[in-house]
Amino acid sequence: MNFLLIIGTIGAGVGLSAGLAFNLRLARSLGTPLSASLVNFVVGAAVLLGLWLVGVDGVRPTRIPPLWMLSGGLFGATYVALSLAGAARLGVGVSTVAVTLGQVVGAMVITGMGWFGQAPQRPTGTGLLSAALLLGAVAMLARDREQPADGASADERPAHAQGTKAA
Repeated sequence: MNFLLIIGTIGAGVGLSAGLAFNLRLARSLGTPLSASLVNFVVGAAVLLGLWLVGVDGVRPTRIPPLWMLSGGLFGATYVALSLAGAARLGVGVSTVAVTLGQVVGAMVITGMGWFGQAPQRPTGTGLLSAALLLGAVAMLARDREQPADGASADERPAHAQGTKAA
């Protein structure tokens, strides 16, 4: 196990959570999560285009890949929009752990079925336990999010304090 690679990957996850928090503020500023998602992709595309133009990776495409391979962009846009909408209603913590659960389950299904060119691999007990623990974490965090800090039930709090506003 490459310790530095794991630390770097954890850092990428922290970056996703921070990005989600920034995008949540952007959604509030612009009025909707979808507009914030669009701004996110425009800025990201501009950065990537700049990096590509200066030759950061040193490689240029020599052919157009099969169209199905471009669906990653569809999944990326869907991820940003749904995670931002979820964070607006559930909070960054619940949303981030729920996304992580989705990634773990998705990875088990994709590798288990051998989809998208992955070598088929049966889910392990460790992988299933990890998913179950994440499911428990999502449930606990969501339940905790529903509990008011002041001890009043959600029905007793004023509407503006219940967190029901979309963005």
